[in-house]
Amino acid sequence: MPKNRLKIGEIAQQRWVEPGEQVVWVVDPEGHVGSTIGPTRAAPHRTDVAALEVPVPEWPLPTRAVGEGRFHHDEWVHDPAVWGWSHAQRPDQVAVRWADSFTAGRDECRLLLTNRRLALVVDGEATRPAAPASGGLLGRVRSLGQSQPDVPALVTWWDAPITTARLDAVPLGRAVDPEWFVRVAFADGSTFEFRDAQAEQSVRTAHANF
Repeated sequence: MPKNRLKIGEIAQQRWVEPGEQVVWVVDPEGHVGSTIGPTRAAPHRTDVAALEVPVPEWPLPTRAVGEGRFHHDEWVHDPAVWGWSHAQRPDQVAVRWADSFTAGRDECRLLLTNRRLALVVDGEATRPAAPASGGLLGRVRSLGQSQPDVPALVTWWDAPITTARLDAVPLGRAVDPEWFVRVAFADGSTFEFRDAQAEQSVRTAHANF
């Protein structure tokens, strides 16, 4: 079971940040990530990055209409199975890297925001390859007796100075009451949006700590 975001925040503050750096947010993915890359839409996002060897989250799949890209604008936000969406013109842009990371990392990949950086991190234990099944009791005893290699508390999959992106709270969708998202706009023109019912407050808090 993955650690909760508060625990990840504690670990990050104790063992990951640099001197003088303060953790502001830890964001858990709460569903699938979709993507629009040029003319191609996918939900869930498809990636060649190898997935972590961790249990698959029990998230429902997006609706058939969203999964097949049968929507005009941002109607995908009304599908509760979709947590985030990547928008890019090319697969080498940052927002696609985020979609790849969240897809491969399942619910072990977190977004960290500090007063200096944006980062995608994974619990180090989740990056350890699964131990091969051993035959019989003797095999299990030998496995337990073997020393395990040290792994870092958190593994950084992507990070950059906070100045490389802009954060905004955006209302999306076609309903009278909009769905609120945080939009991360990167310098290369790509964007990543993730669901946050308190997006306005979250962005205000972030800006107050930069």
